[in-house]
Amino acid sequence: MQDETIQQGLQLKALKELKGGTFIIPFQQRGYKWTQNNVKELLYDIKDFMDCPNTSKRIYCLQPLTVVNKGDNRYSILDGQQRLTTLFLLYMYLKEPAPYTFQFERDKSDNNDTSPKRYEFLQKIASTDEETASENIDYFYIYKAYQQIKETFKEWGSSMQEAFKGLLNAGKDEKSVQVIWYEVKEEKEHETFRNLNSGKIQLTNTELIKALLLNNASGLPDNERIEAASQFEQIEREIQNDHFWYMFNSKDVRRGQTRMDMLFNLVSDCKQKDYELDPRWSFRNYFDKPERGTLSEKWKKVRHTFLRLKDLYNNIYCYHYIGFLTYHRGGNSLEGLKELLKKCESTKHQALITSFKDEIKIILRKSKIEKKKEVSAEYESVTDFNYNVPKPDLRELFLMHNIETLLQRYELHKGDTDKEKMMQDFEHFPFNLFHNQHWDIEHIASYTESDFKNDKDRKDWLDSIKEDLGEDYDSGAKTLEKEYNSANDKKKERFDELYKHIMEQYEKKTADAIPDDDPNGNGKDKMQIGNITLLDSHTNRSYHNALFPRKRRYVIVADGLMDSTNKLDKEINKVYVPICTRQVFTKSYNKSASLNLNVWTQTDADAYVKDMEQKLQYYFPQNNKEL
Repeated sequence: MQDETIQQGLQLKALKELKGGTFIIPFQQRGYKWTQNNVKELLYDIKDFMDCPNTSKRIYCLQPLTVVNKGDNRYSILDGQQRLTTLFLLYMYLKEPAPYTFQFERDKSDNNDTSPKRYEFLQKIASTDEETASENIDYFYIYKAYQQIKETFKEWGSSMQEAFKGLLNAGKDEKSVQVIWYEVKEEKEHETFRNLNSGKIQLTNTELIKALLLNNASGLPDNERIEAASQFEQIEREIQNDHFWYMFNSKDVRRGQTRMDMLFNLVSDCKQKDYELDPRWSFRNYFDKPERGTLSEKWKKVRHTFLRLKDLYNNIYCYHYIGFLTYHRGGNSLEGLKELLKKCESTKHQALITSFKDEIKIILRKSKIEKKKEVSAEYESVTDFNYNVPKPDLRELFLMHNIETLLQRYELHKGDTDKEKMMQDFEHFPFNLFHNQHWDIEHIASYTESDFKNDKDRKDWLDSIKEDLGEDYDSGAKTLEKEYNSANDKKKERFDELYKHIMEQYEKKTADAIPDDDPNGNGKDKMQIGNITLLDSHTNRSYHNALFPRKRRYVIVADGLMDSTNKLDKEINKVYVPICTRQVFTKSYNKSASLNLNVWTQTDADAYVKDMEQKLQYYFPQNNKEL
């Protein structure tokens, strides 16, 4: 780029020429979002430019800085905020006076915010700690960018700092950093912002709509714009809450989409298939069409739609029942959400809750419906489930057991005036984890089939059994013989003999132990519903075919408690353990005076099943006969 004029409206300016300028960051501009990698790439690019001979390359040219001249050396930025902010941080680190200042329109609406204003925060970045920066997402990104600058120059040394100072303060006729200066007329501000996609990642649907609403040239009226900017930020923050999002959606958005699109698509009546083909459908076909209504009317619909969803989220019953139905259906469906909102408008609250439960009843029972009546069901009661039924059916049964357990706890404490106690006693089921993690259906008392693949797994298992049972480990002649055979003959068959013998001896020590098979056909064996539970796959596979005491320790440590032996903390990930799984392994269902913590007994299993039947009696009416 030898010539100053690149094309009409474009010219080159050295950073030094920006001296005395004030750059206004409008409401519609997204906050600072450069990652540490972005910052590092810019610094290394500039360094590589400096390392070139003067005759080879004279100008390091930044991407266009697109502005609207507001007079008195003040410019509204349409594009280039990220680069200008990063360069400002570089000036701060090098302790050089920055040639320009910033004015953030968003700060005008933050009168109740006690945190530093954005430009003040930039000026004091050198003395800011991470805790302060974490109070605001924009500040956090800025803080991390500044830390990357410090880290990079620490690696390069002081001589490179001096070289950068000279380059940043150089004039346009010297070897210097320059920007492509693109100044547009005020009346073209709105149109230009929408078309700033050439040669870079396109603006998202949300960014385009935000710009359209908050643009001071053709957006909302002045008296609405400041309020809308604050509301937009609040809604955007709320919709990033995974609990909120996964109540209504079973998948996150894909590249090029944003979570805010859900609201815009609902308001614009966008179809799911149209959105998948064109993520900007609602902007192009509704928000940017004046004939579809005023921007004020459209924003009002967005807020109204969000508040309706928020009301459902805030109702603990709606949250859990809708969350279950979302999980069952899978995928993201705008049509399903529209039907839900329509149903909520025309149905009273209690009837709405009942309709959700009736729908869940059909799903859990796998009912066949003819003429709006159930004519048959695969599962008449909880005990019709066992380890051999389809795993999706079991996951949904256990999910509802957890949900109804949480809801009954809520019912028990909702009359308390001490809200803090109520919050401690109650929790939302995290549907985001249920969607994004793999959950296994796990035997509680180990199913006696050894599937150890190598000698190390077999030795580890045997060592853990001896440690778990201690003095109760059978060390008779027959056991020692099988141990010897297994150690000297590496065939899997020899280990299987030892495994089966140990399990049989373990179960004999407890008269109430669950047998491998029940010859009477009563279902009281290790495949019964009372001997299976829900657990994340990592924890499940960590303890392999361990006996109940070790399984119990693994689950308790995974749930967040410290291991008294300090052996398991390092090897077990801390994960979410569903409340019913936690109660299984802490023996909460068995209310008898004497508990055997070393084995999962038939009495434990029966108490566990009885709790399922009680919690799920609405869905399986036959349970009532036995309660």
